[in-house]
Amino acid sequence: MIVHPRWPTTLANDLSAMVHRYGVDSEGFDPLAPPIAAFDFDDTCIRGDISHEALHLLEDEAPTGRVAHYRAGCEADLYAAYRELVHTLVAGRTPEQARALGLRALDRGIARGSLSLRDEMHELIVLMQAHGWWVRVVTASPTALVQPVAARYGIPPEHVLGMTSRIEGGRYLPELLEPVPIASGKHDVLLAHTQRPPLFAAGDSRSDEALMLASRYALLRHHHDTGLRDDAHRRGWWVMEDSP
Repeated sequence: MIVHPRWPTTLANDLSAMVHRYGVDSEGFDPLAPPIAAFDFDDTCIRGDISHEALHLLEDEAPTGRVAHYRAGCEADLYAAYRELVHTLVAGRTPEQARALGLRALDRGIARGSLSLRDEMHELIVLMQAHGWWVRVVTASPTALVQPVAARYGIPPEHVLGMTSRIEGGRYLPELLEPVPIASGKHDVLLAHTQRPPLFAAGDSRSDEALMLASRYALLRHHHDTGLRDDAHRRGWWVMEDSP
């Protein structure tokens, strides 16, 4: 059962019932095709954005105007700016260095109060895993950056589906492997990995909308997009208001 006090009681009961209804003890459970749960990461599993935190960390260590450049890029073309951000964070680094950057960004964000792990999401993920669900993270952040943070939720690195750059000579190149997990690409990336759509998806933004629309059950963590919240209610999705 889900018992963390951050979950509203009705939502906790509904989520618990869903997990049990399709889990390992259910009559129709197929161990070769278990239910799939897809989670966005930034602002869904964690409070804050690990990529943004890493960008600020790099800028503080060696100021070159990275943050201002990224913000201007977002104004011009949000999804193109995401792609360029990945290059800024990982190009030229080894996978080990990129993972280390993710952990340094997490430590910095926790210390500054701009990032935090969400214990209630951890609880849901653990419950799903215990009942035989396949849990996957589908994120627009670099895979290597998210992997060590997702491990805090018990999610192994191979179950993190994020922005992945081509590697040559042991280092990342400024070249992304397609499809990229942004907007409809999130659903494409998950299907390429699982060959089946998710039964449940959780997200917080329009970039997660296609993945949630493909799911039978969806949870929106609402921050500020009232239009998306209204759409979620109309579609019968669960909505959880953001909290620290």
